[in-house]
Amino acid sequence: MSTTYRVINYIIELGPVILIPAILLIISLIITRKPLKNLKNCAFILIGLASLSILLTLFVNFFEPITDTILKNSSKEFEIIDKGWLVSREVILNSPIILQIIIAVIILNLLMLFLRFTRTINIDFWNYWSFLLVGSIIFAITEIKWIGILIAMIVAVITLVLSDIYATYIESYFGLKGISTPQAQIICWAPVSHLINVIFNKIPFIRRVHVFYEEIQYKLGVVSEPMIMGFILGFIIGAITKYENFYLNLGSNLLYALLSGLTLSIIMILLPRSVNLLLKGLVTTIDDIKSFISRRITKRELYIGLDPIVLVGQPSIIMLSVIIIPLTVYISTILPGNAVLPKADLIMIPFILIWIIAPSKGDIFRSLISAVIIIPIILWTTTNMGYLFTRFFLEHNIELAEGYKRLSSIGGSSNIFFWILLKIIEPISNLFL
Repeated sequence: MSTTYRVINYIIELGPVILIPAILLIISLIITRKPLKNLKNCAFILIGLASLSILLTLFVNFFEPITDTILKNSSKEFEIIDKGWLVSREVILNSPIILQIIIAVIILNLLMLFLRFTRTINIDFWNYWSFLLVGSIIFAITEIKWIGILIAMIVAVITLVLSDIYATYIESYFGLKGISTPQAQIICWAPVSHLINVIFNKIPFIRRVHVFYEEIQYKLGVVSEPMIMGFILGFIIGAITKYENFYLNLGSNLLYALLSGLTLSIIMILLPRSVNLLLKGLVTTIDDIKSFISRRITKRELYIGLDPIVLVGQPSIIMLSVIIIPLTVYISTILPGNAVLPKADLIMIPFILIWIIAPSKGDIFRSLISAVIIIPIILWTTTNMGYLFTRFFLEHNIELAEGYKRLSSIGGSSNIFFWILLKIIEPISNLFL
């Protein structure tokens, strides 16, 4: 492996938890020259992101027993296993064009800013992996470098434009001004969710039905507190997990349900505190950057492109995730045409829900229906991409998952715009290449 690839691999391994505060610290030191203030802000960002990342992992792992119960009671045999980020990582690091893609996307972003085609300054370098994956897959199919780089750039353009359009939702719903989330496989679902909401507004009965998270909190009062709601939901999930023999072994099963309630309660208490720590440093840092841009560069309003992890800990997202994560596994067992078992990338669900909830302005009813429409689409695309990922692994003599014929990745397959481009390119490449 060359030095360049070692550096890129090292950056990928660092992840957004380290990269976001590191990049913001470097930028802040350059523009404000207040090292103590900058270190303090970035320490808050680092601690907030680290705790949020740990809690999200614990949150998703909490659902493993109930998903195992769902699978045990299903007769479906899955041919494909979702191996998550590891699949995308292997494809990227075995591609010869990743350095060219990185340079091309950075130049493209600067050019679009100069020509006023975007307002997003994409400093979320870790999530460049989504563009690297796109280019690497296209190159694997066509074996033509410039086509892989071109398609990666097209996806980057779509991502930046969508990030601009939906940055206003981050301000209006999440209360964060001046940021966008240019992560291709997440932001691509914003227009889909938006379209579903437009259709809802045309249907006489549905357009009058609204169930906002804030209203639920107000009407339930103290019951809506994360501690109590988390305990109730956790207890219900624990009881459902043991439903088959709940009364046969009442004592131990009741204890299990109580412990499940306690576990989810603790997670839901700590998540908002992690978000508060993150925002304590992030808001000030972003304000300093925007102030510098306004004074020294341009009066035009620009957005700082960050990883959507800064939004994922919001209570409405976590609350809906409690329903959607096990529901995703259940849908996978009954969905015609689906062959993938959602596993490693179930952690993507809260991230995808960001752009299901925000366009509906926190309407839980609409968000739930939108999720039920979008999740099957993601499972179908993940199933379809399984053939490509498996072929790539076999060609590069990389071991497949034991017990499954193929492997795939929900995170690597959930960019709907890339999937559409791929379906256009594949038949053309079969004809001419």
